[in-house]
Amino acid sequence: MDSLIGKFNFTATAAAAAANGAGLGPNRFSLEFGSGEFTTVEMKKIMADEKLAEMALADPKRVKRVLANRQSAARSKERKMRYIAELEQKVQILQSEATKLSTQVTILQRDSAGLATQNNELKFRLQAMEQQAHLRDALNEALTTEVQRLKLATAELGDTCSSSGLVQQIQLNTQNQMFQLQQPQQAIPFYQLQQTQQNGAAKNNEANE
Repeated sequence: MDSLIGKFNFTATAAAAAANGAGLGPNRFSLEFGSGEFTTVEMKKIMADEKLAEMALADPKRVKRVLANRQSAARSKERKMRYIAELEQKVQILQSEATKLSTQVTILQRDSAGLATQNNELKFRLQAMEQQAHLRDALNEALTTEVQRLKLATAELGDTCSSSGLVQQIQLNTQNQMFQLQQPQQAIPFYQLQQTQQNGAAKNNEANE
């Protein structure tokens, strides 16, 4: 294998030499690459490409550079493809995250609208409670003022008013009792008295018989 790598001899057949009509020596159809200049992989690439094989006869170093450039281009292309694949994967991840974020934004917007509605309701309730508190304070103040006024009025009247009221109550009760006692003693009408006397006489006659 080393001898193959070091030197590759391609010799045309005698028939080909005869067909060409020139009694050339075997070195005319020899392709010699030099000792250890190309690797096995490079040799395969050269033999697979007719132009490289022809170029190797005249300038093996140029073929070496061409192969190196091709290999570098292949590596660069591989890096680009790998980079593109990574970018596509990142794009998919970002799209998925964007979808999730969009869903979260929608939920947050809905929650924000609900919170705004609740906030407005709480504001209205607070205003109503404040109004009720003001009304209650005003009512308490009015009641307190009225109680103080009544206390002052009661203090000004004093015991005299209390005694006078008690005497008036006793007089009213006495008058009612006297009126009730006088009601049965009222005069009986004449026709009722005459009828009563007639009924009494009839009863006496019946008893005598």
